Amino acid sequence: MATMDDYLRQYGFIFILGIVAVLVPASVLMLSYLGTKIRARPFRPNPIKYDTYECGMDTSGAVRWERFNVRYYRFALLFLLFDVEVVFLFPWATQAGALGWGAFGAILVFIGLMLAGWAYEWRRGGMEWDETLPEAAAEHEPEPAAAERAAA
Repeated sequence: MATMDDYLRQYGFIFILGIVAVLVPASVLMLSYLGTKIRARPFRPNPIKYDTYECGMDTSGAVRWERFNVRYYRFALLFLLFDVEVVFLFPWATQAGALGWGAFGAILVFIGLMLAGWAYEWRRGGMEWDETLPEAAAEHEPEPAAAERAAA
């Protein structure tokens, strides 16, 4: 039976780990700052160094914080969705023999749900970058007869 001392000792290790997790980055930042102050590290400010840099492309526009297309966000969510699927599949695949048929059925249901979501998103046009396709625009426009009935 664990005593109170064992219980506190376990949390003591977590406390020590927390202190180390704060002290190491803080000391590295402090050493960098001190290295700049004693001129052990070069400090040559330049406007080009402070310019926003993204994947080798020059910044465009006068404002650095510009709005971006929502399609980037949608693609990021789709990537996250399928990335999480892979995270769940790897542990199952490594222990598939030991888990048995119940786990195999569960993973088939999981893959089926993921494929259904993928098919829905594909049918909806979420996998297309250009959303101005004529078919997509025609689906969202009301029919002339329906528009005339609504106006009457």
